[in-house]
Amino acid sequence: MKRLTFLLFVLAGFSGACAQTILLKNGQTVPANGLTRNNDMVMVSVKTTNGGMGQIGYQVSDISELNLPPPGVLNFVTEQIANGDYQNALAQIDPVVAYQKTIRDIPGNWWAKTALVEVSALIGLNRIADATALSNEISGFSNDPEILTTTKLQIALVTKFTDPQQALAAYDAILSQSTDAKTLSQAWIAEGDVHFSQHEFDEALMAYLTVTVFYPDHNPLISKALWGTGQSYAKLKDTANAMKTYQRLVSSYPDTPEASLARAELKKKENKT
Repeated sequence: MKRLTFLLFVLAGFSGACAQTILLKNGQTVPANGLTRNNDMVMVSVKTTNGGMGQIGYQVSDISELNLPPPGVLNFVTEQIANGDYQNALAQIDPVVAYQKTIRDIPGNWWAKTALVEVSALIGLNRIADATALSNEISGFSNDPEILTTTKLQIALVTKFTDPQQALAAYDAILSQSTDAKTLSQAWIAEGDVHFSQHEFDEALMAYLTVTVFYPDHNPLISKALWGTGQSYAKLKDTANAMKTYQRLVSSYPDTPEASLARAELKKKENKT
């Protein structure tokens, strides 16, 4: 299940408090409160002269770009995925993705990024066919190089490689193309998992440590990297560093699924002494 919980990247730390606007091709910027799509028009809410609320529309062809804040639900969904609550995460993110899809042909939308979060929830629920289909849809629509690289990673994560070297090659390609810390963390953890499954514990340890050493800040994947690190140390018979890693995991990330696993390992050690 390790590979199924990786897509917690780019969106952590955002909030939806900023005002949203539309930049028209004539250079004018207009408020975009209550933005909805109606065929070739984008409708926004406006106050009427009598103090009520009405709508005004803009032709999509007249819009240069949207200035939309990140959807406020993303922080919450990111937390849910990190804690393994994939069903509730999907329930929260699915309507956001559906709404963003209505405006995804207009620059400034959040469809691809929110869809990638939905991919993560689908993978967590083992809905591999749905996750793959959505990943392919993102690849076919987005022109953002980082999003395309992250989408490639999601496809690689759900691919059942028969040859471990093929899996490593796929992750190496991501590592050579991405500049995003969380995407790189995902790929390094995935590489660590492949090496671990092949009993290549030194290589696995180096992959996991790369995440904890180089990408430690505001990274929701650290708990997974620490768990892999501890497991690798244990397989290498380095009990002292394994226990130290488990203790750090329990202390710093107590509410994560990996912390529960680490507590069990610490308990085993305590029972043996």
